[in-house]
Amino acid sequence: MRALVLDAEWNPRDDYELSPEESETHKAMNSGQVWQHPELRVEECERPEPDDDEVLVRVRCTGVCGSDVAMTETDDDGYMHYSAYTRYPNVIGHEFVGDVVETGADVDLFEEGDPVTAEVTDYCGRCEMCRRGHHGHCNNFEQLGFTIPGAFAEYVAVPEKILWDVSELRNAYEDDRSFYRAAATIEPSTINYYGLFGRAEGIQPGDYYVFHGAGPIGLTGMNVARAAGAGKVIAFEPSDERRAIAADLGFQHVYNPIETDPVAMINEVTEGMGGDVHVETSGAVTQTYPVIDDTLAEGANVVHISNAATAPELALRKYQGATAQMYGSEGHTGQGIYPRVIRLMAAGHLDNLPIVTSTFDLADADDAVRQARKRIDGKVLVEM
Repeated sequence: MRALVLDAEWNPRDDYELSPEESETHKAMNSGQVWQHPELRVEECERPEPDDDEVLVRVRCTGVCGSDVAMTETDDDGYMHYSAYTRYPNVIGHEFVGDVVETGADVDLFEEGDPVTAEVTDYCGRCEMCRRGHHGHCNNFEQLGFTIPGAFAEYVAVPEKILWDVSELRNAYEDDRSFYRAAATIEPSTINYYGLFGRAEGIQPGDYYVFHGAGPIGLTGMNVARAAGAGKVIAFEPSDERRAIAADLGFQHVYNPIETDPVAMINEVTEGMGGDVHVETSGAVTQTYPVIDDTLAEGANVVHISNAATAPELALRKYQGATAQMYGSEGHTGQGIYPRVIRLMAAGHLDNLPIVTSTFDLADADDAVRQARKRIDGKVLVEM
């Protein structure tokens, strides 16, 4: 089968102390400290055979994530920008939808022909973190497209326990192509849903939301906020193209933070109340957090989703004075996040299809990642 494979050189920085597990497995906990000179190519690979607890999926669409982009970008020394978990060489890609073609001997939830998508983190279910219900922080985790083969491929083998049926979405779209494209945006939507409703507490219909960044994660998050009954959705995004996408989606309060004073605009739109929910999706935290600090509504929730390379200074007294709280959010595993997002989409409350702005064939999947690096699209998809 054809697949998009990323490879890199294992060359830990001189000042980085490898853990025993990293040394033994070459699974990096901080990829930007060990992987150098990444190379991306479409090549022929062996079609996977599903284990007894796995399902073989014929992939239909896979979205390019910001993490896929960060794996291919480097600093001046050639080390990749991505700072979390990876093992190479590996087939990347994790935002996907496809059809079941084969099931392992122990699989009983799915059958041939079922349209499915999947969570990213395969958890063991036995470690201390899993036993506490924190499956996304499993001590023995693997991740599709990061540490095990992913979905920029004709086929991917996926553990049954992280797979979800998406057939109820079909009635929400006029044809199969639209259905598969929309279903490929489920994963980024769950990232936002988990941050807003799995991590944060007390978010209510009618809240004023402020999204700091309207890239693919920000745009899907804005859609989730609207589906959840947001009073107003405000967003700041320097890209002209992405602001235009947000406008086409029907969002009225989207501004260029370089040309417009974000603090003044938030106060104007909220009539001085500030943002009830701030969502950091840009990664430009040294610019965004001073704005957040100065526009906290009473009891505000701040949800940090981006994978930022730098650390901002926080005006903690302002959080204290506003009785505000900050929640770090990573991933989407557990808590019924996936089926709830699928229900929202099936009911027509959440439609990400207009966010898809560029599509590529699998043979040009490396070009799809390069397109996403321009940071002007909503969502870039690879169609098989």
